[in-house]
Amino acid sequence: MPIKELDLDLKPVLKNADVRARRRVLSRVLEGSWTALLKGRGMEFAGFRQYTYGDDASRIDWNATLRAKEVLVREFEEYKTVNVLFLMDVSDSMLFTSQPRLKCEYAAEIMFNLATAIADAGDNVGYAIFSDHIIAKQLPGLGREVVYRLAQDLMNGEHYGGGSDFKQVMNLVNSMLHQRSLIILISDFIGMPQGWERYIQMFSTRYDLIGVMVRDPHDFQLPHAGVQLVLRDPNVKDDTLLVDVKQYAEAFNEEAKREERYIESVFEKAKGGFVKIDTSKDPFDKLIAYFRKRAKIIKG
Repeated sequence: MPIKELDLDLKPVLKNADVRARRRVLSRVLEGSWTALLKGRGMEFAGFRQYTYGDDASRIDWNATLRAKEVLVREFEEYKTVNVLFLMDVSDSMLFTSQPRLKCEYAAEIMFNLATAIADAGDNVGYAIFSDHIIAKQLPGLGREVVYRLAQDLMNGEHYGGGSDFKQVMNLVNSMLHQRSLIILISDFIGMPQGWERYIQMFSTRYDLIGVMVRDPHDFQLPHAGVQLVLRDPNVKDDTLLVDVKQYAEAFNEEAKREERYIESVFEKAKGGFVKIDTSKDPFDKLIAYFRKRAKIIKG
């Protein structure tokens, strides 16, 4: 169900002096992180040219040579920019909060600030906002126009809420994205369908992948106050449960930790990145620390 009143205005976020300063820091950190990985190793096919003495024989394309009836070699050029595609989950589970902002509002600000930092670094930015289908999308492109278009889509309350069909959305993204890219998947990863791990593995073979898990404190720890809570599954209509906090809090907290560890392990096995963001804390510090650590790992 779409949000009737979305408390999300990204225009002040774009102009706020403190946020702008922190975005500049993040932009520099990003430049030393994934660009060292992607730009440094990425080579793109640029075309053919006639073989000349001294060329590397392994670059001869024999099929093209037979067609042209002259020896041709493949030419490559290094990637000059990085293509970054954000995937943001806006399904019903992202509408929950125990904080001043909904998880989706918090995630939207993270996505917007990262996208702005990436654009400022001169790289291509694109996005797909999804629930059980892709609600709004933009293929990676350069310039502030993409950032402003992203802001408009993120501030549209009609884009939020609904079911979740992770598999279908991932298949659609895979079919529409043809260039080599870095994908940043933002979700709470709650209620993932059976077999979702295969899609993470599939994506990691074609793209560089980072999972950003956005969770409310009550997603991983039941509140201490009160004796009983009424819980509702956002994905199942009229599904409510009365829970004795004292009896089930410890079991719930342990299960939540186990689930988070498992989700992180899925990304690790796929050789993707992973960072958890707590909506009760400032996301900038966590993101900057994560990408700094990533840059050190890349550089060895």
